[in-house]
Amino acid sequence: MAKNSKNKYSATVLLPQTDFPMRAGLVQKEPLILDFWKKLDLYQAMLKKNEAGRHFILHDGPPYANGKIHIGHALDKTIKDIMLKSRALMGCYTPYVPGWDCHGLPIEQALLKELKQDKKHITDVPAFRKKAREFAAKFIDIQRQGFKRLGVQADWDNPYLTMSPRYEGITIGVFLDLIEKGYVYKGQKTITWCPHCETALADAETEYKDVESTSIYLRFRLAHPTVEVFGELDFSKPVSLAVWTTTPWTIPSNMAAAVSNTEDYSILKDSKTGEYYIVAEKLAEEFVKNTGLEVTQAGKVPGAKLVGLTYKHPLSGKENPIIWTDFVTMDAGVGIVHIAPGHGEDDFRAGKQWDLDVFCPVDEKGCYTKDAGIFEGMHVFEANPKMVQKLDELGALIKEQKITHSYPHCWRCHNPIIFRATEQWFMSIDKDGLRQKLQDGLKDVKFYPAGGEERMRAMIGLRPDWCLSRQRFWGTPVTILYCKKCGKAQTDHNLFTFIKERAMKEGSDFWFTDPVEKLMPQGYTCECGCQDFRKETDILDVWLDSGVSWAAVLKDRGLDFPADVYSEGSDQHRGWFQSSYIPSFTLEGVAPFKNIVTHGMVLDQNGRPMHKSLGNSVAPEDVINKFGADILRLWVALSDYQEDVRISDEILGGPVDTYRKLRNTIRYALGNLFDYDPAQHRVAPADMTEMDQYMLGRLDSLIQEVRKGYETFNFRQAMRAVANFCILDLSSFMLDASKDRLYTLGASAHSRRSAQTALAEIVQTLLQLMAPVLSFTAEEAWQVLLKTKAGAGLPASIFLSDMPCNSSMVPNVKLEEKWNKIRDVRDLVQKELETARQKGIIGASLEAKVIFKTSSPEMKQFLQETKALWPEIAIVSAVDVQDGADELTIEAVHAPGTKCPRCWQWKEDIGADPKHTDLCARCAAVLEREGLTVPAEEPAGV
Repeated sequence: MAKNSKNKYSATVLLPQTDFPMRAGLVQKEPLILDFWKKLDLYQAMLKKNEAGRHFILHDGPPYANGKIHIGHALDKTIKDIMLKSRALMGCYTPYVPGWDCHGLPIEQALLKELKQDKKHITDVPAFRKKAREFAAKFIDIQRQGFKRLGVQADWDNPYLTMSPRYEGITIGVFLDLIEKGYVYKGQKTITWCPHCETALADAETEYKDVESTSIYLRFRLAHPTVEVFGELDFSKPVSLAVWTTTPWTIPSNMAAAVSNTEDYSILKDSKTGEYYIVAEKLAEEFVKNTGLEVTQAGKVPGAKLVGLTYKHPLSGKENPIIWTDFVTMDAGVGIVHIAPGHGEDDFRAGKQWDLDVFCPVDEKGCYTKDAGIFEGMHVFEANPKMVQKLDELGALIKEQKITHSYPHCWRCHNPIIFRATEQWFMSIDKDGLRQKLQDGLKDVKFYPAGGEERMRAMIGLRPDWCLSRQRFWGTPVTILYCKKCGKAQTDHNLFTFIKERAMKEGSDFWFTDPVEKLMPQGYTCECGCQDFRKETDILDVWLDSGVSWAAVLKDRGLDFPADVYSEGSDQHRGWFQSSYIPSFTLEGVAPFKNIVTHGMVLDQNGRPMHKSLGNSVAPEDVINKFGADILRLWVALSDYQEDVRISDEILGGPVDTYRKLRNTIRYALGNLFDYDPAQHRVAPADMTEMDQYMLGRLDSLIQEVRKGYETFNFRQAMRAVANFCILDLSSFMLDASKDRLYTLGASAHSRRSAQTALAEIVQTLLQLMAPVLSFTAEEAWQVLLKTKAGAGLPASIFLSDMPCNSSMVPNVKLEEKWNKIRDVRDLVQKELETARQKGIIGASLEAKVIFKTSSPEMKQFLQETKALWPEIAIVSAVDVQDGADELTIEAVHAPGTKCPRCWQWKEDIGADPKHTDLCARCAAVLEREGLTVPAEEPAGV
């Protein structure tokens, strides 16, 4: 029924009234709600309410403190906030300590750029570290404000910072404990190295990109080919191994050539020169195709027989051995691998196995040292063309070509990296069977999605020893002293205790400011008798910094250990999840997490990663200023966040539309409670109308589905269920079909009070179910509800309430089946009404009379039993049930009688009450019962 000021009966109908506006105005309202939460000290109030509840600990992975929050941060923190708020509303005690990763390369590089200096020119390290600390602190506050604006509730005044003194002290303690237990050692290994950043990189600090590279086929001429190995060949002609590589710059470091000892190798004779090439039989055809050589088959030799022969290094002429390794494959190349232990992880291991020299004539900037001879001073990547030219001049080059392949890059500066043999501090992943234990331990962790377990297990299986040291300034120091006489690293227990105690009290800056004699107990002496020491200048890998947060936050702050959940992006399977898991399992014998929940990356609407260079980044600040934080939160919840997700204004249109429907439904429900006082008007579930009982049964099912969604981190399931209930069950069905009884039957009508009782429970429950996601809107509506008698006695904030486990109505299977059937028939009625409207038979549905025709006794009985309900359910004026030829046919005709100006139904009893000659008997009775008067002078209206 529309409002009509000319209708004298307008004042006698009970139209919705509410202060909850249709227009959201989130951009303006959300900051006011944040102020309300701040005054309420909501985070602490939530903890106090649930202090006796089951603990639910989500441990925060620290974002890097070097800029404003980006859309990935918004996704991550919103997911965490939904987890925590849903658990809090379910009665859990949910302390949440946010954290920041404060050390590392990006801050250091930003400062060097600002100071216009090179790393080598930093002489005052303590002063540089002080500036780095100030830089990080500035962005911590900027990011904190960004997270607060999203509505995230946390212990914002007491975050954990990896640069705080106590945190650094605990990090140092964990590092020294790992040394004492024998898991950390110093040694030379070939590791990933960024020549641009001039530091070692962890496995998790590399990313792969497709690049175009120079690949070359080379001759490694055998020094002493024999008849015993090769048979009758013309040994006056060269016999050479064919070798293929995509890194010509590593040739100076070649120490061996590797074959497979289980494969056969073809001996190919060059038809033009008569020389011989040895190539894996399975790859010979590909070799000939790529090089363009004209060859004939001259024989075959098992790979095992090649092992032990020597060849002449193409640059130095030095004789190097042929070895076998298990990483020579037959899927590319020639089946013979050039081995440079100084420039490859596999090569390094092979070098150890075969006692090869580790030669690495490349410095920290990626330039050749004097040991590289004529190439000294050249950057290795720039030297590639000259290297190829030199090899060609020496007769070693067979073929040069360009290929596109995947190559590792530094994830910080995005430049290509190299493999370089250096002395570093490492954590052994294989000591005492640790690798297998780590893999086995994952079975005790639940992964969301489940595939994360196998992914992480495979990564642990393939990872090298963990390189823990970095050649930078801004970080937690490697607190090791070396004897100047014997060179031994000092690992004395009493010395470590001294260092730990200082670190716990002071942090780590003392290591950079104090002279070496103050870094040890008085009178400390090396085993060799020397008392003269030097200190290590490297810092620890920032992944160890953040990886010990289980010790520095969970254990040190008295929170539950292990945590219930670690939640981050899926890239952290090889990052923070591993760097936390490895030291925790090693020192504590258990993973620091019971569950791992991962989300994907945020892409643009075309599925491309977001980069400044592409100009496709979406800032959360821009989304919030345009749509409001609740729209961003709803986008997160409705996304399949465990996969990569996309965002754009166009994509946000979906959440905006869903939000509008949810808001309007809540508004309409609230509006119909304006005169409802549960103390006086509440109807017991058993006395409610069947429709209301049915709806409360549906509400109970909704509660179960939503709670399950939250409990299993499936927010999409939870919010889709809420949206479907609001749109399909509530708006399109109950509220639509209940307008007549809510508006026209009078304030005291039992069926109206029944509907209001159901709506009061439904709207309160819906707000609680949606509050973890639509936090601002749920709070706004809650505050409106609090001002009504329907909200009397509710907590001051929705987040201080308890999400129900059930509705007040125990679901009735038979009732649900009956009303599901009613709704199915109602859908058919609505289609027929629309047809009649298009034919001009009716305008509004209230002009219609619906005739059901059926040949089924069961259907006829069903329709007869529910006949009295159909005018309300179908929003028509009359219904008839007749025999028909089919299971069910529906006809809509114009209803007989005259339109009642108050209820707008067409009735044949207009004027039956002489006091109200223009009203239907029902409306006349309502006016008499409710004692309503109508101004005589006001025209009746249409």
